[in-house]
Amino acid sequence: MKKVFVTGGGGQLGLSLKLDECAVFKTGRKHLEGFEFDALLDITDKRQVQTVLSKFDPDVILHLAAMTNVDGCELEPERAHEINVNGTANLLEPFEGKFIFLSTDYVFDGANGPYSEADDVNPINTYGKTKLAAEEAVKAGASDWLILRTNVIWNIGGNYKASFADWLVEQLSQGKQVNIVTDQWNNPTQTGDLGRVINELLKQDGQGLYHYGSSEILNRYDFARLIANIYDLDEKLIKPIKTEELNQPAQRPLKSGLKTEKIERDFGITPSVLRNDIEKLAARNS
Repeated sequence: MKKVFVTGGGGQLGLSLKLDECAVFKTGRKHLEGFEFDALLDITDKRQVQTVLSKFDPDVILHLAAMTNVDGCELEPERAHEINVNGTANLLEPFEGKFIFLSTDYVFDGANGPYSEADDVNPINTYGKTKLAAEEAVKAGASDWLILRTNVIWNIGGNYKASFADWLVEQLSQGKQVNIVTDQWNNPTQTGDLGRVINELLKQDGQGLYHYGSSEILNRYDFARLIANIYDLDEKLIKPIKTEELNQPAQRPLKSGLKTEKIERDFGITPSVLRNDIEKLAARNS
């Protein structure tokens, strides 16, 4: 049985991740209420990384831990680099097994998406730059690596602080008006579905660079309206705005999203249908 060592076990993907026929060890930076990690791990602490990896001796590292707050990365670029780049390098240095790295569509500039694995990268914010630098570290530092880029990871109905969808349902349920952008395009990826894909890639011993997202490219405003409609919430509370009106510290790629033909062809993975993902969660949470 493969031993899979997961960093970022307290994030929305880490919390919902279930892997078949594997011994899974989940780690997090600090204690999380209602969840017991197999070990606490600060990936920026090189000595601690070496000690913890030596203890668990995994076959696979599934590296999910990252500083993902896009504006936070822009405001604290050194910290973003320390976590996203140096933290990745710290894991790679003492490890000789399979290294799976979760990356992002933010390595692209959003001028002409959706993007394939062959398209040129051109990150326009610190978050994207640090994730791209981490990708390069993985390629240079691991002999057996898999980089999986995805976009707009979401879930509803749990302690998913980073989830746009969970935040949206909470706001609309309280009758609060929300401003949602109409000019950011993606194919959002539900955590359970992404877990399914990671499972399949592990089973088939996937290697190389792959993109994954759901089957439909849509803008954030239409995504929000779809959620509101399925959850029977008042979509009139959702007000359309442009990204520039938010005056955010970090630039966002606008016309983004990820093409999935390569992962479909190589592994027989079929992208999920976004509406179906939302309906399943709505039924479970009702």
